[in-house]
Amino acid sequence: MKTNEISERIEEAMDYIQNDTAKAIEIFDEIIENDPENIEAINGKGSSLMKLNRMREAENHFDYSLSIKKSSSAYISKGIIAKNRKEYEQALFFYDKAIETNPNLKNIVTILKNEINNLMGRETEVNGEYAQKANELIKKGRKYRNSNRLWDALDSYEKAIEADETCRNSVQSSINEIKSVFKDELLIETPELGDSRSDQLKLKSLKLLLIEKDLEQSLTIINLILDDAENDIGALNQKGCLLFLFDKCKEALECFNKCLIIDENYHYALFNKAIVLRRMKNLDDSLDCLDELLKTPQNYDKMKPYQLEILDKLHEKAIT
Repeated sequence: MKTNEISERIEEAMDYIQNDTAKAIEIFDEIIENDPENIEAINGKGSSLMKLNRMREAENHFDYSLSIKKSSSAYISKGIIAKNRKEYEQALFFYDKAIETNPNLKNIVTILKNEINNLMGRETEVNGEYAQKANELIKKGRKYRNSNRLWDALDSYEKAIEADETCRNSVQSSINEIKSVFKDELLIETPELGDSRSDQLKLKSLKLLLIEKDLEQSLTIINLILDDAENDIGALNQKGCLLFLFDKCKEALECFNKCLIIDENYHYALFNKAIVLRRMKNLDDSLDCLDELLKTPQNYDKMKPYQLEILDKLHEKAIT
């Protein structure tokens, strides 16, 4: 299809979404077959699947779209899906990402966020049976999350569970949402697009991790690679990331340290090690990793906010 023809077909499919959703999906599939990375078509099909209440399939399409290019429409759709699941913290996160992607949508997204905040307020009243300390920590966690202080939010949610185990189900989606943010921040080397068994397995494992969100199967495949080549630095790094997502921080650290023994300048593992150490509240060692990374100019924009967050935290500890 030519560009003009694709645009016309997308407009046609959009017109069908409300009244003939199956026809819309048919057109979107035709476009995607010819142009597998057409963002408008992928998001359009995702919206069509939402219309049919096929939310899991819809979410997979929006995830695939975002893996190609960040778009406000995909983030807003993911926010709506999260809201419908009552995963309110996650919905707010996706709405914030939508504004980051397109600041012109701030007014519209603010309305969506206000709806979430109202729903969260009602839920807090309903869940008043939790221990007072747990309720206070949950509210504190939400405030931190809304201020994008993710580490503090995670700490508050986990302390809430310690204060009252019965609130676990209520805050678990918020914890998972923050972990999802961490997952997106971890550095994983893109595998070569080769024909070797190892290259194919790495690509499959990465797809399972980033798109299908099947962490267990992704780890199984990485272990197969390491059975054949125990010093495969890319596979070791990805295994460390997966173990971190399973909250196996010590094992993850071992993987990253092994990477750095193989190549002390392997910045993927050094950054991921900093994240794990931060999770373990080992602030000084995490800061050392970030300081080392900041010696390289191309790492500055990504690493500097993490360095500043840890410096702020160390300053708070020093004055209390």
